[in-house]
Amino acid sequence: MKPLLLLALLAASCTPTNKGRSYLVSIVDIPLKPGESMESFAIATWGVQFGAVCAIPGGWRIKAGNSATPDGDLQGEGSHGATWFSERSPAELRNFALVTLHGEVQREDVAFGPDATFKGHALISTEEGERKAALDYRNVRLTPARRCP
Repeated sequence: MKPLLLLALLAASCTPTNKGRSYLVSIVDIPLKPGESMESFAIATWGVQFGAVCAIPGGWRIKAGNSATPDGDLQGEGSHGATWFSERSPAELRNFALVTLHGEVQREDVAFGPDATFKGHALISTEEGERKAALDYRNVRLTPARRCP
């Protein structure tokens, strides 16, 4: 019964009557080693409402959206090696999406409750092939804003 009550309270806090705060999203501190590059990223969200994709890096596809519940996704994929990012905090992923949060950033999953606000991975190209690297709230910089730059 407690998990259902917690979920109901969280869903109620994400209703349109709670206007929340708007932010521009940047992807930062990608865990790259020398000679590596990021091919793609996928971040699951909770309590994040996507308002707009402000900019799409050249050669990339960006997908952002929500379910009818408070969960959503932010994903990006480079088309080929020349478009992949080899910088830890690429300028092309700075302030590239506009979101509204209806609460504080939740850093960890809640037992019998919602997932963390931002949780996912990056697909990294290495000399040996590919590896997945975890991404979380520390890799998402939120800058207060009302609209895209």
